[in-house]
Amino acid sequence: MSLEFDRSWMWHPDFTEDRTDTAGLFVHFRKDLTISIAIPASLVIRITADTRYKLYVNSQRVAFGPVKGDQSLWFYDDIDIVPFIHPGRNRIAVHVLRLFHATTFAPSFVRTPFGGVRITVPGEDGYWKSQLESNTMWETAIDPSTTLRIDEPEDHFLHIYEKTSRPRSETSSLDWKPAMLREFKNSTGNILPWSLSPRLLPFHKITKTQCSTVHNVESCLAPLQWEMALTDRGNAETGLLLPAGTKHKVDVEMSTHITAFLRIHFKRPKMNDGVLRVVYSECYEDKPESTPWVRKKEGRRDSSKALYGPQDIYQFQGADATEEVFMPFHFRTFRFLNIQIDTGSEDLVLLGLDIETVNYPLETLASFKVEPWTFSEVHLWQQLWSTSLRTLSNCMHDCYEDCPFYEQLQYAMDARSSSLFTYSISGDDRLARQAIMQLHNTFQPQIGLTASRAPTHRLQFIPHFSLYWICMIGDHLTYFGDIQFVSRFLPVIDAVLSYFHSRIDVHGLVTAEVRPGIWNFVDWTSQWKPHGVPPAIERTGISTFTNQLYAYTLFIAAQVLAATGRTSIAEEYRRRGQEVNEAVKVHCYDGEFFADTLATEAKPVDYSLHCQVWAVLSGAVTGPEAQDTLRKGLQKKKTGQFVEESVSMSFYTLRAMSLAGAELYDENFHQFWSPWQDQLSQNVTTWVEDNVSKRSDCHAWGSVPLYEFTAEVAGIRPGESGWAVVQFRPRLGLFRELEATVPLKMTGGTSTGVVHVSWSVVDGETKIHLQADLTGLDSIPVDIVLPGQKTRILLGTNGFQWVIPLESVKRYGA
Repeated sequence: MSLEFDRSWMWHPDFTEDRTDTAGLFVHFRKDLTISIAIPASLVIRITADTRYKLYVNSQRVAFGPVKGDQSLWFYDDIDIVPFIHPGRNRIAVHVLRLFHATTFAPSFVRTPFGGVRITVPGEDGYWKSQLESNTMWETAIDPSTTLRIDEPEDHFLHIYEKTSRPRSETSSLDWKPAMLREFKNSTGNILPWSLSPRLLPFHKITKTQCSTVHNVESCLAPLQWEMALTDRGNAETGLLLPAGTKHKVDVEMSTHITAFLRIHFKRPKMNDGVLRVVYSECYEDKPESTPWVRKKEGRRDSSKALYGPQDIYQFQGADATEEVFMPFHFRTFRFLNIQIDTGSEDLVLLGLDIETVNYPLETLASFKVEPWTFSEVHLWQQLWSTSLRTLSNCMHDCYEDCPFYEQLQYAMDARSSSLFTYSISGDDRLARQAIMQLHNTFQPQIGLTASRAPTHRLQFIPHFSLYWICMIGDHLTYFGDIQFVSRFLPVIDAVLSYFHSRIDVHGLVTAEVRPGIWNFVDWTSQWKPHGVPPAIERTGISTFTNQLYAYTLFIAAQVLAATGRTSIAEEYRRRGQEVNEAVKVHCYDGEFFADTLATEAKPVDYSLHCQVWAVLSGAVTGPEAQDTLRKGLQKKKTGQFVEESVSMSFYTLRAMSLAGAELYDENFHQFWSPWQDQLSQNVTTWVEDNVSKRSDCHAWGSVPLYEFTAEVAGIRPGESGWAVVQFRPRLGLFRELEATVPLKMTGGTSTGVVHVSWSVVDGETKIHLQADLTGLDSIPVDIVLPGQKTRILLGTNGFQWVIPLESVKRYGA
């Protein structure tokens, strides 16, 4: 490769983006090679593409990628192809999705102005390099039949849904041409459009699954025949015969909400006038008030209602091959499918349905099992746990996703919660590290903020989300103690905090920036429709929540700066936080509650539970005052006098109750989960986005139980940065019995250990057992906080036991 120019990217010579009927196009690459030499033990190719690729070797899918990146971090994959090649003739094929650059479509996928595929063979200079690397010996063809739909009313973010059609007069063959090599100057300080980086994440986990049943069959064939055909490939040889000139509709149900690759197999017809439509849906529902934003959902399995969602449209191609397969490029998200088939002018044979779930390979090391004081609740807690695990997993792929069905975007607020939930159940920080880096790379000096989400083709700015990003860095330091990692973000941390500091007014409060291009989102509540912004912000320019979150973040940032040796800046941050808290108490506190804005300007609608919660979290009130503020605020919420927090913000309500102390957390614990119980009663299998719009049925910020059950109930959390000391503070009064496993951190993808906690009530005593299984250590220091005692022990495999008199444990939920 020349040092003067980079010629490692190849592309189709006639590709153009001058089309307005699609969000992008598919491009095929192929290379035939006849292997007549010995195949090495390992043969790694390094591959990436702009925008996405699938790699096939001898018709077998080998890999798909790259991980979503941006210009600052464009990822590549190293793939060993030896298991897939053999002596003699072989075919390497790459299927590329290129999303057009000069559009606002598909904001979930970053792309540069240049489409391309890059294949290199690292460490090779001979035969394999000449055979496999990007060069003009590769052939390429543009798919003329498939477009990416931009007319789908359900789809404002992904634009991955396909329409495949071909006029009868067209031939079925692709127009193959020699690939062209792109040339980029690579010297005198010039950089490539892509800053290449090795993949930071493990490859996805792929698991075969099947649908569970079918509903609402409209067909000349019996429902049982459809169920057999779609749930069992055992009849693949004969298939399900769909007579010519017939139309069929069938709803397919999965046992749970999934993200999956989909393939529907048919015997290839000779004619091409048949049409297949596949609608992807999260649930049965009434007709939406607004598509896709406001939904009307109740029982998710009520098949008397309808399935709504985006759809693929596939016209059968018809050719001489024996099988025709409908196989969308990107994974699909669904719990239900509505399959519609118009056979056209000849018989059509359905051979079967293949579904492969695809997710980040989350290794769940945590477990949680309890016996409540009230045995009628015994199944609830396991449902809360398992549903939370499934929701989090479905929102983890190339990045943390807010919702896999609609957006697949990594927002800072969502990612902070999701990363904490991940730490709690696996100790895995790889997705979180990448998220922190990607959000950091969106910093815009002219604004002073990081973007609300990354990676993305459309930048968006929510000032509060820049603060949540800083909180993510503080969380990472707490759980992993990686000072070198967090240190790289200090300049942008300071710049973001300076944005807020520069907006301090004569009251000592941060003023809101109210203008186009800034979204002052706080929470999804019915009173703050349509955009989740308290009305007082635009009316007065002062948001109490903003000031409280800013102060809270200043104290977290001070801990990060102190850990990195920047003690004077850390002290400055603490002083700023104290000054903001004092200003909030003077100007936003009416003597009993914190208003959403200046107390002198507040109307009855300007009071929310949020500002009572964040008064505690920011440290504006502490001790008995904090407990009183929260108790009264929670009561006001129950009577409807205060704006209620959403599922996402409930995580912070719990943090405030825990921080306030006394018995506030335990007193409210059992009834706190009513919104989650309501969802379960409606047959959800993943947690909804919010109870206002009910848009998404899978949103990971609802997986709050994962953190609560491990860190608060079992009581295992970092006592010092990086788990140098473990804190054990169990809430013994919440359950009669408990068995839990809580992971420590992972290092390089390997767990450093887990802590096992159990207790049970026997003969009027609570017997507690604590044990650790560690990697590379004999023991770990643990700070014990139990009724009537505080001590430090060294915990190992032998474990410790305590016996607590039952009368010293106050029971809750009994």
